[in-house]
This record gives sequence, structure tokens and C-alpha cells, in this order.
Amino acid sequence: MGLDHYLYLVKAYSVSYEPCAGTVDGFPLESHRLQVLCWRKNHWVHQWFCANVSEAANECREIELDHEQLALLADKLEAWVDDPEALPPVSDKLRGAFFGARVTDPDYEHERDLYRAEAKDEAKKIRQAVEWLKVPLDRTDREYRYATYQASW
Repeated sequence: MGLDHYLYLVKAYSVSYEPCAGTVDGFPLESHRLQVLCWRKNHWVHQWFCANVSEAANECREIELDHEQLALLADKLEAWVDDPEALPPVSDKLRGAFFGARVTDPDYEHERDLYRAEAKDEAKKIRQAVEWLKVPLDRTDREYRYATYQASW
């Protein structure tokens, strides 16, 4: 139990037109879902999504993002590596019961810094996702690409 949150890429296909992307067990394949990142109790990143994309992220709703928003997140994560204040902790307004360390906890800085140590690699994966989203599509493919974020607890 706790804050688990995910960043996905989705490659969607129109099943109304032939050819579709194929079938699975006799049913038309509508989309492929690719997991970019999975975070566990990284409330700093969750706060960023709520503040910069949609507060609906805090209601465990799947929210759609564009490549510009993802690039901003990558920038913020890269800044966070060197500046612990670049991503603020989750506000009391958004905090859930099992969101990880609070600012007042004795091990807060240690826990925050463990997440910061992963931020550079996470930014790299997000930048790969940005490039994937920016691929020009041939409209005859009837393909649509987008990113989503979803939290749960």
C-alpha cells in the first residue's frame, strides 16, 4: 500500500478501419501500452504532475500528457539531481496516508536523496519517450501516440 505511480506511452490504432494492428485471441488490437517508469512513493514527482499537468492526477485518474510536458518534467528531474529544492515535497492538500517521508521525518533528506539519485536516469528515459512521441506519423497507418500518468494508493 502506498503511492504507486506510472508513466506510460500508448500506441493506439483505429479498429474501425482495415488493416488494424492485428488481433489477440480473435479480438482486434486497439493499443499497445509501454511502461516508461514506475515510481513508488516519489511524492515529489507526483506533486509535479498535480501542479503542472492536472490535479486529477491526485484522484487516481489517468491523465494524458504531450511531449512538451514530458520535456519539462525531464528538465525538472535533471535540475533536482543538483538542487534538492527543484522539486518540492507533496503539499498537505494532496498528501495521502502512505505517501512516504514527510518533511518533518528524521530521515526525510536521506529518503529524498535516494530518489534524487535516480532522477538522472529517469530523465533520460523520459527524453526517450519525448522522442518516441515526436515521431511523424503516416496518417494511412491510422496510428495515434500519447503518454499517460496515473497514480494509485
